[in-house]
Amino acid sequence: MIMISEEPLMHIAICDDNIADRKQLERLLKRESDKRKAKTGLLFADSFGDCRILSTNHMQYDLFFLDMTASAPDGLTFALQLVENGVTAPIVLCSSKINYKEKASALSGIPDSILYLDKPIITAELTAVLDRAEELGACRVPKIELRSEQKTWYVDEDDILYAVQEGRYVHVFLQNGKKVSVLSEMYNFYNTISAFEHFVFLNDRGLINVVHMDHYTPLAVFMKDGYRLPSNPFVMKYIKSALQNITL
Repeated sequence: MIMISEEPLMHIAICDDNIADRKQLERLLKRESDKRKAKTGLLFADSFGDCRILSTNHMQYDLFFLDMTASAPDGLTFALQLVENGVTAPIVLCSSKINYKEKASALSGIPDSILYLDKPIITAELTAVLDRAEELGACRVPKIELRSEQKTWYVDEDDILYAVQEGRYVHVFLQNGKKVSVLSEMYNFYNTISAFEHFVFLNDRGLINVVHMDHYTPLAVFMKDGYRLPSNPFVMKYIKSALQNITL
């Protein structure tokens, strides 16, 4: 691991099974960090030689540089696995033995967040990729982390329909029909997602996403799937405010 800044502009993951290439990219990123210090901020980079280690804690990164050629999965396959697991950060595939851009062209559904860079890396091309990553990062919509006892899910705001408290768990109901049980109290769970504008805290037993609400009365909220959640008249102004956020 190399620490380039305590207050990074971007938190970067380098995953490359060629140690010489990893070290070279670290040096190039250090120089880029020094150049960007006054204008846009600094960079922080972690280096990995094994994608399995990176897979255990990948959501903290704002940018990835990948090139895995000596083991499975290769860089492109690993990039697609990261996307499937909820990563929205830009991923740069660094082509050496594998021409990732050519390989990706034969596939459908490759996200725009996957970028390409040839080795040996040229400073000007690295600068351009970092600039593009900044642009993409500014447009990223943050994911919500739902951590059950068995698995961690990363979902978009409107993937969540509503949540209800039952015993020690908050059961979060998703648009795809899944239910994720989070060990938490409703108020604490709401605090983790309160920055998202579509959620309304009804009481210590439930919250809703107004996008998926059918209608409401002073004493209850009715969801589009037919579920009914108890409410109270004091919550109505918050529901109305959240509904306004949808139409803005």
